[in-house]
Amino acid sequence: MATRFTLPRRTFIRGAAGFAMALPALEAMTVSAATGSTCRYFLGFAGSSTGFPGIDYDLVRPDTIGSGYDIKRGLQPLADLDVADSVTVITGMEIPWGDSGSVPPGGRVRNWHAKSVAPLISGVRGADNGDEAARGATSDQIAADILGTDTSHAALTYRVQAAYYRGSNGDGGARGRISYRDDGGTIIPVDPIVSPRLAYESLFTGFVPEDDPAAAAAALAVLRRRRSAVDLVLEDAQALLPKLGAVDRQRMEQHFDELRVLEERLAQVQPPTEGACEQLPDPGQDAAIGGAIENGDTDGYAGGGAYSDEELRATILTDLIAMAFTCDLSRVGTIMYTMSQCFLNVHPLFGAASDLHELGHFGVGGGQVGLEAVSDGVAWHVKHFARLVQKLRDTPDIGGASLLDSSALVLVFEGGWGFDPESGDALNVHSSENMPALIAGHAGGLNPNGGVHLPHDGGHPTQVINTALRAVGVDHEMGEVSGVLDALLS
Repeated sequence: MATRFTLPRRTFIRGAAGFAMALPALEAMTVSAATGSTCRYFLGFAGSSTGFPGIDYDLVRPDTIGSGYDIKRGLQPLADLDVADSVTVITGMEIPWGDSGSVPPGGRVRNWHAKSVAPLISGVRGADNGDEAARGATSDQIAADILGTDTSHAALTYRVQAAYYRGSNGDGGARGRISYRDDGGTIIPVDPIVSPRLAYESLFTGFVPEDDPAAAAAALAVLRRRRSAVDLVLEDAQALLPKLGAVDRQRMEQHFDELRVLEERLAQVQPPTEGACEQLPDPGQDAAIGGAIENGDTDGYAGGGAYSDEELRATILTDLIAMAFTCDLSRVGTIMYTMSQCFLNVHPLFGAASDLHELGHFGVGGGQVGLEAVSDGVAWHVKHFARLVQKLRDTPDIGGASLLDSSALVLVFEGGWGFDPESGDALNVHSSENMPALIAGHAGGLNPNGGVHLPHDGGHPTQVINTALRAVGVDHEMGEVSGVLDALLS
């Protein structure tokens, strides 16, 4: 017996530049609860370590193992936003290190600043010549090749920290990126969108709500004109092809490929989430970029320098990721909340007249007070990650589940605390020992026992990324780091 073709009741046609419009009610628009949902993948990065010099613990690692873990200061937002039962805390991990010429697989060079990021996000050992860029593709680009081929945006790549806030106050170079793609064996950096305004316009340009019939009819007419234009170009080009020389024919065939990609995007039909997909309010103009502040200028931090309203920026970019997942405009997203060796002013965030990086050296008074300040910096990142978890948990998906049930979300940190081979200090924040990570969601049976504390002493933090990829159906282990956390997969 032939299988009847069906479409969800709320179906959008998507095209170039994020074009999306609702189709009218059709006989084919029925859906079964058993259909399930596509998976979503998210990676967040915090340019922060978790400890304080001279102290042999942090305020992140719970004392309790398993379910019902105790919430330390650095994880307090998990309790505040009531998502701890959906978030697993993995602790005790490390990125190995070596001297130039002897960097181990998945490892970093001896010197610290910004050297743990490349192996963390790619699983490939960092360069031993001082280059801080990743030498392998990152998980978002790998996931996008599987999950994002039929969405308007294969992957969304955002950064919250607006500028480097030191020296010339530029974009940070490699320190401002956590996304890289493999282009035929050449690793290409993917620059993040930093402007919330640009991120909004990129995501919602041409978006038409289903409850506006006039706008939907106009959008359909535009879509038909676009399709007709592409068809005519392809027809004319095919007629021209036999008349061209070999080089021009090759160029034209490449152009054909590009046109066919456009044609396919114009023809895409993908279901958004039932009842929850909508255009977000316009965020308005971006906050002004704060000026650079040099080390030790506490008056500059107290006066609001080195800050571009990152609190609002993080909120807007989180909302965009959540709605992109809801509307199926994208299934893959990354947010770099802060750069490695982060010089973002934290005074507007929680009152310490310092940048995030210097908290790990001086705190706001040293000792326990310093550890508490560092932990407040950790908690700021956790808060925005937890808010994304909360939004996905509270958004219904196909068949009565939530978006979180089909998602895997990871938050990783630049460092932990422990031995620093560069200085020889036994207890330092310039250390890739005792590194934590958070993983949330239930895609593919992830977190079968809900949120737990899982010690993974000596394991590599990139194994958490491997686990999240496995959960969303991407059978890939990152670079030189193999293995998943089997306890987190049912």
